[in-house]
Amino acid sequence: MGNTGAMSTIRRPLGWVSALLIATASIVVPAGVSPVAPALAAGGLGAGGEFFPLTPTRIYDSRPESAVNEPAPGAKTANGAAPTFDIALLGQGGVPADASRVLAVVVNITVTAPTGNGWLSAFGAGARPSTPTSIINFVRNQTVPNLAMVRPGADGRLSIQLFSSAAGGATAHVIVDVFGWIATSANPDRGSRLVPVTPGRVLDTRDTGGPIGAGQARDLTVRGLNAGGVAVPDGSDIVGAVLNITGINNTAASLDTYVSVVPDPLGGGRATTSNLNLTRGVVKSNLVIVPVNAGDGRVRIYNNSGSVNVAVDVVGYLQRRTDDTRGGRIVPLSSPFRVFDTREAAFGNLELGPGQAEPWSFADFASSVNIGGVSVGNQAAVIGNFTSASLRRQSASVAVSSYLSVYPDQMPVGSRPSASNVNTVENMPVPNLAVVKYGSANTAWVYNLAGYAHYLFDASAVVLAD
Repeated sequence: MGNTGAMSTIRRPLGWVSALLIATASIVVPAGVSPVAPALAAGGLGAGGEFFPLTPTRIYDSRPESAVNEPAPGAKTANGAAPTFDIALLGQGGVPADASRVLAVVVNITVTAPTGNGWLSAFGAGARPSTPTSIINFVRNQTVPNLAMVRPGADGRLSIQLFSSAAGGATAHVIVDVFGWIATSANPDRGSRLVPVTPGRVLDTRDTGGPIGAGQARDLTVRGLNAGGVAVPDGSDIVGAVLNITGINNTAASLDTYVSVVPDPLGGGRATTSNLNLTRGVVKSNLVIVPVNAGDGRVRIYNNSGSVNVAVDVVGYLQRRTDDTRGGRIVPLSSPFRVFDTREAAFGNLELGPGQAEPWSFADFASSVNIGGVSVGNQAAVIGNFTSASLRRQSASVAVSSYLSVYPDQMPVGSRPSASNVNTVENMPVPNLAVVKYGSANTAWVYNLAGYAHYLFDASAVVLAD
């Protein structure tokens, strides 16, 4: 499934304004789009669309010194032809081997040691999108992770695509860690549902507790949380959290490091998978879906090296339910779908200026999501890769950095969202998976702090509402 035609005509105000924008960008989906899996349709909902978290496990690594499930370790080719290679998803790291039970798999994909600039995409083998979409944008010698929700394709495999514009092509290593999977209605066990919330910042070590040192962890209580405008119920049915983790690696003691979010105390050990890779002086975010500790309802935020500050925004939680209602079920699209790109003429080719916020209507997109030609009905949120495509200076002589936030409802003029989705810099596309909770009439707002920003959104799943 892909975007095969003009999406919409958008009219947005030009120039800088500090007030919220009034015009709404409507997303119009081309006819004939059938973007979801058929697995929820038959035999009642059961466990269909429910999430099963796993202990984070590395299921693929192309590096010769640490190869996993790679018979011929070595860097993968990236060039203008965007070549692909396949890896196994089913039966890996706790994911069932039975294809009839698995709708999608949640993985953290990392590109490391690229020899040129480029992007990575991933999709079920045999289900290549007709319009290219991206999960990771990388530059030479950079290590970049991103969470992704992917559907197994032919033979339960995932195709990974690497593009580079470098003269003569480039190479890069790829690492894949699995964090959970989403069930079909045929799965015999019950999982958990995703409850999206209006994003709120619940921890910032710059304000509380100071940076996290090497080999140390900071606990965050999820069950019963009431902070930053976010409230999470206090009960044993709360089994996981959906967090946007931002690493601020600019302390005097900072080193290149990685940050991991885990449910259980490490007991002096070392986290073997990573959620966020940081170089010195960098501010970077990544979405995390993590179980909470069964006993104390907490998660642990672990830092490997040096000293790093961390900000945590809650965007949702996982709740175990036994009823057969729709709410909170995750339905993956048949392949990633580019919902909008502000650089395109169909969307006005207009940047979002400093201090601006603008609404996007997802109503047409939501109504197009169907199973076998039948609409899936009401939706609470859409999940997809939100990418800052570019950031331009307000003044040619003054460098700029910024952040973009996505949230469901209009905020008062002059107020800023307490949470961020991506931290942006000049001359570098920055992606991050986002859970976009819908506001009234399936609308979501995007806010830009500084500079002039282009951005895009590639949807990979929707969250059903009752």
